[in-house]
Amino acid sequence: MEKPVVFMFSGQGSQYYQMGRDLFEQNPVFRKWLLRLDEKVHSLIGESVLAQLYDDTKRRDDIFDRTLYTHPAIFMVEYALAQVLMESGIKPDYCLGSSLGEFAAAAVSGTMPVEELLQLVVEQATLYETYCQKGSMLAILHNPDLYHQDPLLHQNSELVAVNFDSHFVIAGSSHQLQRMEDYVKGKGIICQRLPVSYAFHSAFIDPAEPHYRDVLKHKSFGIPQIPFVSCVNGEIMKELPADYFWQVVRKPMQLPKAVQELEKHQSYIYLDLGPAGNLSNFTKRNLRRDSQSECYSIITPFKKDGENIERIKQLFSNKRLNTNREEGRKMTTYVFPGQGSQIKGMGGSLFDEFPEITAKADRILGYSIKELCLNDPDKQLSKTQFTQPALYVVNALSYLKKVKETGKKPDYVAGHSLGEYNALFASGAFDFETGLHLVKKRGELMSQAVGGGMAAVIGFTLEQVERVLHENDLTSIDIANHNSPSQFVIAGRKEDIERANPIFQEAGVKVYIPLKVSGAFHSRYMSDAKQRFEDYLDQFAFSSMTIPVISNVHARLYKQSDVKRNLIEQITHPVKWNDSIRYLMGLGENEIEEVGPGTVLTKLVTTIRNEAEPLIVEEKEEKEEKETIVQEAKPGFIAVQAEEKSNSMEQPKDITAFSLGNQQFKQDYKLKYPYVAGAMYKGISSEKLVIKMGKAGMMGFFGSGGLQLDRIERAIQQIQRELQHGEPYGMNLLHHPSDPTMEEKTVDLYLAYQVRVIEASAFMAITPALIIYRAKGLKRGMNGYVEAANKIFAKVSQPEVAEAFLSPAPEYLIEKLVQEQKLTREEASLLREVPMADELTVEADSGGNTDHGVASALMPAMIRLRDNMMQKYGYRKPIRIGAAGGIGTPEAAAVAFMLGADYIVTGSINQCTVEAATSESVKDSLQLANVQDTEYAPAGEMFEMGAKIQVLKKGLFFPARANKLHDLYRQYNSLDEIDEKTKKQLQEKYFKRSFEEVYEQMKTTCPPQELKRAERTPKYKMALLFKWYFNRCFDWALDGAESYKVDYQIYCGPALGSFNQWVKGTAVENWRDRHVEQIGEMLIKETANLLNQRIYVLTGSSK
Repeated sequence: MEKPVVFMFSGQGSQYYQMGRDLFEQNPVFRKWLLRLDEKVHSLIGESVLAQLYDDTKRRDDIFDRTLYTHPAIFMVEYALAQVLMESGIKPDYCLGSSLGEFAAAAVSGTMPVEELLQLVVEQATLYETYCQKGSMLAILHNPDLYHQDPLLHQNSELVAVNFDSHFVIAGSSHQLQRMEDYVKGKGIICQRLPVSYAFHSAFIDPAEPHYRDVLKHKSFGIPQIPFVSCVNGEIMKELPADYFWQVVRKPMQLPKAVQELEKHQSYIYLDLGPAGNLSNFTKRNLRRDSQSECYSIITPFKKDGENIERIKQLFSNKRLNTNREEGRKMTTYVFPGQGSQIKGMGGSLFDEFPEITAKADRILGYSIKELCLNDPDKQLSKTQFTQPALYVVNALSYLKKVKETGKKPDYVAGHSLGEYNALFASGAFDFETGLHLVKKRGELMSQAVGGGMAAVIGFTLEQVERVLHENDLTSIDIANHNSPSQFVIAGRKEDIERANPIFQEAGVKVYIPLKVSGAFHSRYMSDAKQRFEDYLDQFAFSSMTIPVISNVHARLYKQSDVKRNLIEQITHPVKWNDSIRYLMGLGENEIEEVGPGTVLTKLVTTIRNEAEPLIVEEKEEKEEKETIVQEAKPGFIAVQAEEKSNSMEQPKDITAFSLGNQQFKQDYKLKYPYVAGAMYKGISSEKLVIKMGKAGMMGFFGSGGLQLDRIERAIQQIQRELQHGEPYGMNLLHHPSDPTMEEKTVDLYLAYQVRVIEASAFMAITPALIIYRAKGLKRGMNGYVEAANKIFAKVSQPEVAEAFLSPAPEYLIEKLVQEQKLTREEASLLREVPMADELTVEADSGGNTDHGVASALMPAMIRLRDNMMQKYGYRKPIRIGAAGGIGTPEAAAVAFMLGADYIVTGSINQCTVEAATSESVKDSLQLANVQDTEYAPAGEMFEMGAKIQVLKKGLFFPARANKLHDLYRQYNSLDEIDEKTKKQLQEKYFKRSFEEVYEQMKTTCPPQELKRAERTPKYKMALLFKWYFNRCFDWALDGAESYKVDYQIYCGPALGSFNQWVKGTAVENWRDRHVEQIGEMLIKETANLLNQRIYVLTGSSK
């Protein structure tokens, strides 16, 4: 038997600067989650925890004890590491947390969405800093009895944790703990002060209790989906009480008791996901001498995180994970009954035990499920369209109660016919509501079948049944169920089923019972229902299964890629129940329990065990068959489909400006060319630019980022006045991590003016504003598919961000918006069927914000990701891929199309046109730029995190000065720490005014909460002052302030230098002759000509 896996999460005292940095730099999954969670923290406290954690000026042995930073940092690192392991196939059977680590354990076990738990962590830290006296904690390496035996210890401190028989922790005031430390060391006992700023788990944090309980009373926790081991009471928790996360920080931690509770059952693999590896060490000390358990740590202060991850992967490479078995215990399989098991009164008290789920069922079905199951007043329970949803609901509630009572999930699940939907629900393939929608539709379609019949045939073997059908010309009858070695159900036309009765009787069958049904279920006669159900299924996507499911169709384990196909095929294929149970028997000792009303399956299982042999199958890992997907216009490049009878000597058709790109993309947006002008900050991509592009049959995005709402509104009004005949245009939506309300207000404005296309830029994750925009305009079309009125172009440069936009909106955000009444239930339902983006613009290294991406690496990866996500979610409408960054010449555009782009997006070259809303001084400088005349500088919007922008450097001091300011920010914690000479230089040369004058100016524009924080935090005040310089440099450039010319901040990439060289000596060399629509058309036409030339050269053809 394999050992179950325990994920362990440690708490305060295990943190240090740079923890997990190797993984952050090397592992994309770890990095993705840390960035996503850091953005959440930033929205709560206004600054980046990662900027603190990975501050280059801090060493690992520097004290890292500011609770506002350390609390979320520990949680983020632990949760991100859990995601790395799980995405590698290493999944936990138990989650164990100690102190703060219990929050991460709860997140991984599924009791609450991770962002909500992270918010609880941050709110807790904030309350400590607001209401609690500072304190300390001391770890003592001695028998915990010492605490109780020594009056000086227990009179001056509190015992807050016992980690093993020679290690305990005390807490108290800093003064008291210093005395205790000196006292203990004087007795020759080893002890160590923990890097914390509060006396956690002691009376010193009681002042925060009423405030934190007030926070918790508004929260609700779900049932742990992975067994949750508590160090508060040393038990496996079936559910968490409302005040549990106060108990976690106030009560003493009892790790030995928790480990001993697990070890009573069997041996385990304990994986320490904490940053210091201390829980692994503690756990080893709590194991019995004869225990076969293993303990491993991953992240340690010794910078071997990557090596440790690989070691863990190797350890598990030959192990079968996630079976959740215990030595000496049979495996458990839950089986769910199907139609025929319904009975009036089924469900009993379950509806009252799970009122929220019952209410969801009522909303979906449009009637009271409780009334139907318990009383059946209208005699509908026996009708297929009512039977199937009723059984699904009762089975699901029975399962949830079972898990709640046992605290564990089964090793396998299976269901008979309809019951297979409950098996898939239990496995996590879909949620309760999705399953009920599917079952409701299935029941409706099957109830519409007429003219069919079914009969139970008992007492014959499979060979005997097949022989009777074959020898008596009953080939129009199918075997619908093979329930046991000697029990079958056959299906066919009603008259054929009636004709077969005397034939089987004469052949000696023991029992032949015609069934009271109207259709021939699970037979060829359900093909119409199958087709209609397949069309309906197209709108659904399925999640990864966490419990193996046995398929009715194949009597084997489901493959993830087979979920949709199996549900479709199940309608016309026999239920292979006999072989499904034999397959389970072949896996080893297996306790099979029926979950749902009745005992039909229990009896069948007993019969199969008595009459059949186990089915031993050599399970082989088979490669998923790759489907050949032919899309209407494969992205960008010219797809020539080979035909068997094609003439190999036929000349290829010329490429034109009109044939470039994705034809459907151009039709959808009424474009003449596959050419888009991207948004530029603070309205540089102006109304004139957008209008000119639209009238020329190209798309332009207005640069609304950094503008006030009234300015954006005026722009919309002007654009809409000029483009009244359906010409294309779009508006930018810039991510505001420090001010999410600005995003929502901007979206509200767009919705009010029915702006149908936006460009989402600088997003690192999906936000509520994006979801609201996407939802307002969704409807179900006449063909049954969801249609989106509001289109989103997502500008991305990282695969993890692209994946978020290629997925439906996150469920937890949808539900949150519904609760806040910002979305309707119908909108929420429709959102689950569409991706967040219609078009994905892949941005390589570019002017402005940049991740330094390389187009030749990014584009193929993004296209494959898009294809995989299309297949995963079964989207009907293709998501197109655009290329941006570095496109300023026909050669660059040609490469983009050859790499697979459906459209191209330009940026820097448009800033140097008549229509760009920036100063003539800036345009003069841009016109002289060459490819080498750009430099990377810190981004003002994300200054603290060290994000980079690409700017013009020729003749300008801004890049050097901006980098100098960031270096100073990293080196010092306040302006006061900077030497006088440097401060004088900053005020006289950079700011042209004193720090005090800058701060007074800022008071008129900064939000009050930022000013309050600046007053409390000198480093934050320094950052605000430095960012003022960045903002002013941008504005000076926009305004053409000649006296500040050397400080101009001009976003620009090498594409403009390349463009300048291309047009040198032509009619558009001077920017005053460059018009945005003209250079767009020129670029597209020359790209087509260039591609023709290259193809002729490569193929040896001639015109």
